[in-house]
Amino acid sequence: MNTELTTSHLSLKGTEGSHSVIRGWLHQLRRSRTPSLGQRELKTLDILWAKGQCSAQDVLDELADEVSLSTVQSTLERLHRKDFLCRIKPGRAFLYQAQVTRTELISSLIHDISDDFSEDDGTALLVGFIDFLASTDPELHRRLRHVLNEDSDSPLPGRHVE
Repeated sequence: MNTELTTSHLSLKGTEGSHSVIRGWLHQLRRSRTPSLGQRELKTLDILWAKGQCSAQDVLDELADEVSLSTVQSTLERLHRKDFLCRIKPGRAFLYQAQVTRTELISSLIHDISDDFSEDDGTALLVGFIDFLASTDPELHRRLRHVLNEDSDSPLPGRHVE
């Protein structure tokens, strides 16, 4: 993230646009975006979440891909540099462990999506998530719909929960 502060960031001309730019920039200082992850990095995290502490060889043994040990080591190193993993070196090889849980990663990604697409009240994010559930997990969608209808006299603003 570029944190260089220029005079354009401080321009307070009294217009709503300049205030929203400053508000957005200050928000970025409070919380940085989740680093992007490739498919191999996600598979590697899945293995570490399931097994706990692993060496590069342990991860390689679990991967279905035909990759080399050096590729796995590079993937683990990238995840470590992105602060997703911690590591120790008790002998000749590093042992890696996930530094974030799956839930923490998902929460961080949802924050990123919210920052990019949601209005201040988050309605678009909730409606999008409910639509996602309808197509991927109809039973969970039905249970969520039931809870929302029980706990609230009215559905989400601008949307009827079906």
